Amino acid sequence: MKKIICLFTLCFTLCGTLYAYTARQYYEQGLKAEDANEKIKLFSKAIDKSPKFISAYHNRADAYKEKGFFKKALADYNKIITLSPKDPFKYYARALAYKERGDCASAIRDFSEAIKLKNNYDDFYYNRAACYMSLEKYAPVLKDLGKIKNRKPRRHDIELMEGKANFFLYRYAKAREVFNGLLEQNPDDAEALFYIGRIHFNNEMYDEAISYFSKVLNRDPYFDTAWLLRASAFKEIDDYAQAAQDYTNLIALKPEYTYYNRRGLIYEEMDDWRAAADDYSYAIALNPKWAIPYNNRGYAYMKLKDYKKAKNDFDASLKLSSYLPTTHINMAGYYWTVKKDKRNMYKYLDQALKHNFKDFDSLYENGKKAWLFKNINNTVEFRSFISGYNK
Repeated sequence: MKKIICLFTLCFTLCGTLYAYTARQYYEQGLKAEDANEKIKLFSKAIDKSPKFISAYHNRADAYKEKGFFKKALADYNKIITLSPKDPFKYYARALAYKERGDCASAIRDFSEAIKLKNNYDDFYYNRAACYMSLEKYAPVLKDLGKIKNRKPRRHDIELMEGKANFFLYRYAKAREVFNGLLEQNPDDAEALFYIGRIHFNNEMYDEAISYFSKVLNRDPYFDTAWLLRASAFKEIDDYAQAAQDYTNLIALKPEYTYYNRRGLIYEEMDDWRAAADDYSYAIALNPKWAIPYNNRGYAYMKLKDYKKAKNDFDASLKLSSYLPTTHINMAGYYWTVKKDKRNMYKYLDQALKHNFKDFDSLYENGKKAWLFKNINNTVEFRSFISGYNK
């Protein structure tokens, strides 16, 4: 009997202790918890005990965010702003949640509210600048970065953002100054080298661009955009073999359909029509609803004299996208080259011109498409038909 009484007393004491837990105790347990679910559970108990417990809402919101429950996190951030509307860091916390979610427009509004309440806090300006950068609003990026006071020692992330913003605003001299400053700190800074390469590329200084992109790739062989732009630069100087090799290296890193299509175009320049057709086939396999590689493969098949496959590809291209002028041109060429069918040739030629085909020179003499209209393209009838649109 005595043992039963003792057990009853012990149980009663334990239950009483649990029942007596305060909001602060639940909150402190939540701070110590390592698992996000446990944090949410304990902070929720603290809020149940004290519905205006701001720190509990804040920490529960952070735990929700950690779990990826952004809707619930934002509801808690909304609550703490309601409870403390003059605290800039409450807006800042919600802004970071919006930013992490990818909603930069909402994040900017909250960073701006935080700045109104506290206009000398660097992180507010930095994060708003990062959001403007994501939205490609480069002038506000530079304005916000100019507000940051604590830039010593020189912060790589800030200067890189500043250089990029100037680059995208075509302020190449200033951008290069910033990137050169980064290279003084670290000669192996791949991003700084890359953007100086882009400045040369945009100024049609392709040899210099290739040199910088090569430096990037020597330091970071996984820098896919450097492979892409170096391939483009090699193409511009007619080094098609090296361009094709760069696309091959790029495809090994990222086998995207656009890259197969681009390499196919390089093989066209090399008159390797079988390799071009194969690359367009890879592009189609990866994205069967993209009209362009069907058109390109059809053109390659025309060169290979596989006319049935060419016609099928032109049909597929027009079915997917009826407004591509080049496909209409190629179809017109098919009807003339293969069928000597003037009626259908002019029908598709008319569609090409109505869809804003402007490369008229390519249809004559040594133009790339001239072979599709051999003999007829030197007639008065053909030239008169084209001249009706070339005004």
